[in-house]
Amino acid sequence: MPRNPVDKKAVSWASRYGTTATNNLPQYYPEKYVSTIITPSKLVQIQAEFPWVDLDDFHNYHVKCPYATEANVHLVRDTIVGSDTYWQNTNVINEVESHTLTSGVMIRHSRGSKHGWLCVDPNCPYYQGTVSGSIAGSNYFYI
Repeated sequence: MPRNPVDKKAVSWASRYGTTATNNLPQYYPEKYVSTIITPSKLVQIQAEFPWVDLDDFHNYHVKCPYATEANVHLVRDTIVGSDTYWQNTNVINEVESHTLTSGVMIRHSRGSKHGWLCVDPNCPYYQGTVSGSIAGSNYFYI
C-alpha cells in the first residue's frame, strides 16, 4: 500500500480495499446521482423556503430524514431533559410523510460546533410542526 498521497490516488478502489468484503463500507453515490434526486426545478422550490441551500449542500453520502417515507430507519432520539425516554430512540414510523422535493435526503450542516444533517424539505412533518416534539418552522437536525 503506497504511503505517498499522490501514489494513493493512483491505486484503484478494488486493490485498496479488496473485492471480497461486503456490507462493511458506507454506500457511496457519485455526484451525478445527487442531481437526479434534486432536479433544478425541485431546487428552486427548496430555495423558495430556504434561499441559502444550494445543490452543493447535498453531499455524496446521503443520510435520510427519519420523518420521510423514503428512509429505511425511522428512529429519533428524545432530547427533552426530564423525559422518561430521555436519550433513547423512539420509532416515528406512524408520523412519516413523503418528502417530495428531496426524497428524504438531508444536507450536511453545522450549528456552531455541532456538525450534522439538516432536513430542508418544506413538506417535512417536523418542519411543519405536525409531529410530537416539533415546533413549526424548525428543521429536523441530526448529529
